[in-house]
Amino acid sequence: MLGAIAFVSALACAGLDIAPAAAQPTNNDYYKSEGTELLRNVERYHVGLAIDKLRTRQFESAAADIGFILNYFPNHPQGLALQMQLCEQQKSSGCAPERMTEVFERAIAVNPDVAATYVAQGIYLYRVKQLPAAIASLEKATTLDPDSLNAQYNLGLVYFESKKYEQANAHAQRAYQLGATMPGLRDKLKKAGQWKPLAPSPPDVAPSASSEPGSTGAAR
Repeated sequence: MLGAIAFVSALACAGLDIAPAAAQPTNNDYYKSEGTELLRNVERYHVGLAIDKLRTRQFESAAADIGFILNYFPNHPQGLALQMQLCEQQKSSGCAPERMTEVFERAIAVNPDVAATYVAQGIYLYRVKQLPAAIASLEKATTLDPDSLNAQYNLGLVYFESKKYEQANAHAQRAYQLGATMPGLRDKLKKAGQWKPLAPSPPDVAPSASSEPGSTGAAR
C-alpha cells in the first residue's frame, strides 16, 4: 500500500513513532485535532488517494486507505462517508452489518457529542433499510444540533419512508427553513399530499404606551 508506506515514512522523518495501522488502532478525535500534524498527514496521504481509487474502482486499495483514515481518526467525517461509498459500490467483509456497527460505535465513542457522526450513521442505516435505527440516530443528531440541515433533511426522508408523514413534514419544513436546496423531500411530500408549510410566527409587537402597566393614556 504505497499511500500508507509514504505516510509512515513521513511521520518517521518527523520523529514520530507510528506503527502500521492494522497493528496499532488509535482513538484520536477528529474534531479536537484540527491543525495537528497527524491529521494533516492522514488527509494528505490517504483521503485523496481513497477518492481516486474509488473513482477508478480499485476497491481493495481504496479500502486500505479508508481503513487507515478511520484507524487514526474513527470519527473522521470524510472517512466515514468514503466507507459508506465503498460499501455502496462493492460488497465486502468490511461492509458486513456487524462490521459497520463497529465502525460507527467506535466513531461515536471517540466523541459522543458530535451531531455529524450520528447523521452519517443514520444515512447508512437508512440505506440498508434499518429505518427505526436510522430515526434514532438522526433524532440524536437533531438533539445535539437542531440547526443541522443534513440531520433535519435526512430525518424527514426516513420518516417519509416510514409513512410517518406529520413528522416527515415537520423536519422537511425545518430543513428548507435552514436553506436546503434539494427538492427531493419536498417533491415526495407534495406527491403524497403531505406538504404542509408551517404557519409563520406572528411578529413581535411592542406594547403601545396606553397598554403599558400603570399607563393612563396618551401624554398631553
